[in-house]
Amino acid sequence: MVLHPMKKIFPICAAALLALSGCETVVDVDTPPHTPRLALNYTLSNQPATPEYRDFFEIRDLFVSGSQGVLETRQLAGRKDATVQLFDESGQMVEQFRSRARSGYGYYGQDSLYGYYMPTRNFVGVPGRTYTLRASAAGLEPVEATLTMPAVPSIERAEYVGLSTTNNGYSSYSGRLTVSVTDNAASADYYLAYARVLDRAGRYWGEVYRDYNAPGSDGPDINLGRFQLSSADGIYSQYPFSDAGGNGQRLSFAADVQLQYRGSYDPYSPNPTIPDPAFVEVVVSSITPETYRFYQSLLRYYDTDGNPFAEPAPLHSNVRSGYGLFGGASDAVYRIAL
Repeated sequence: MVLHPMKKIFPICAAALLALSGCETVVDVDTPPHTPRLALNYTLSNQPATPEYRDFFEIRDLFVSGSQGVLETRQLAGRKDATVQLFDESGQMVEQFRSRARSGYGYYGQDSLYGYYMPTRNFVGVPGRTYTLRASAAGLEPVEATLTMPAVPSIERAEYVGLSTTNNGYSSYSGRLTVSVTDNAASADYYLAYARVLDRAGRYWGEVYRDYNAPGSDGPDINLGRFQLSSADGIYSQYPFSDAGGNGQRLSFAADVQLQYRGSYDPYSPNPTIPDPAFVEVVVSSITPETYRFYQSLLRYYDTDGNPFAEPAPLHSNVRSGYGLFGGASDAVYRIAL
């Protein structure tokens, strides 16, 4: 997405005159210059990228595009011609990626969405090791980013207490999820917490969502300084937590949640066959400082979107000569039988 250098005209209304109707002053504003660069988003994990893992953690998939100017209005288009490789600290290539379009039927009229990539070697990151991601595409400067995988966190306890069940064409279960993590006092640590549901065979059954309609719920407001449950199905639903101010203490949260089935079934059948959920699986991720800063800046950017009086909320990036995030997440998994 390329920004063309030109002048734009914007209506600007003085704050003192907002109460007056028809208040408008036309000011010529120079469009900020923009040099197109590669932009990417990828999170390396200590878990193998199995189909079940990728179904749940789509937000960690590699996505590559070209950058665009702040005033560009075209829909962001991914690059399917990029070369992306992962190297370990010795300089050996340990992973390479291939383009794989996602189904995009009904999404802005597109049949497929390009820019997504999948690993070809199913490489797993090792906590404590350092990795470098390098990417290139025709017409743009190559980029790279480096990280050190954090230590695996320690889940002290996780509990799910079921409260109710709904089955009106789909399966939905309500309950209370409690999670406690033992924080390492010797280091500054950053976390994300997720939960998903598995069937008896260990296959992905559905996701766990916060239930904002539950009696006594604390409402839809999100506190960015609170350890809480994130949702793996949306990039704007990531709520990273820093142990600053509580380093070495037990970290915990309790939330009213819903277990929502995400598999396939015949909606026209009078008695659709839906497998029973068997496990709630809690995933607590230790993330790199750069991953924490990226998602924090993303939430601030999202919260200020459309507000002309908000302070600037630039997105954090750790990609040299480009934009985006090369993130790292070391996951601890705690399985609760239902």
